Amino acid sequence: CAGGFMLFPCQSSVFHGRLASPMARALMAAATLVVVTTAWASLKSSTRFTLADLERAPEMTPRQFANLFENFRFSYRPYVQPVEIFLRDQDGDCDDYAILADHVLSRKGCHTRIVRVTLAGSDVSHAVCYVSENKAYLDYNNRKYSVNLERSGSTIREIASKVADSFEKNWTSATEYTFSYENYRKVTRFTVVKTDPPERDPDRQGGRR
Repeated sequence: CAGGFMLFPCQSSVFHGRLASPMARALMAAATLVVVTTAWASLKSSTRFTLADLERAPEMTPRQFANLFENFRFSYRPYVQPVEIFLRDQDGDCDDYAILADHVLSRKGCHTRIVRVTLAGSDVSHAVCYVSENKAYLDYNNRKYSVNLERSGSTIREIASKVADSFEKNWTSATEYTFSYENYRKVTRFTVVKTDPPERDPDRQGGRR
């Protein structure tokens, strides 16, 4: 089986302890490619998809993930809505998106971090998902752009500065947190205050993954 689909009957004459011939091995490889290609091809920004669809996709880059959300709308909520509703209604905010990106991409082998930045002079804060391999973050505000990854340094301070610049604002603090769909709880890992000396930032003290 591959991707939940049976490629050949288990008692097929193709198998008898091992593949009978190079031709059989070629057929097996071709069938696997069809399943993998079909699983990814079914995910498009023009169609609705579920969390299970995203999790089952055999491969997904951060850019491919971001491209799926170009038709989603923005709607602020003071809580993280159930992921099934976010995907069904294609409507949500930066927390919904950053948390989902962290959940999906970390399962594809990426090293991801959720960072929420509090902006000065308002009650506004903004969450992004940083991907270490790309040295960039995914931002819900960039979902409609062809360039949907924002390059940034890896420290919380660097990410916060880049996010604040995108709003043409200053920032006061930034927090890295984790989130689990099992209990819908945020757990703070680090908080960086802009006015503190950078050398004392907790994510520079060996704790950042």
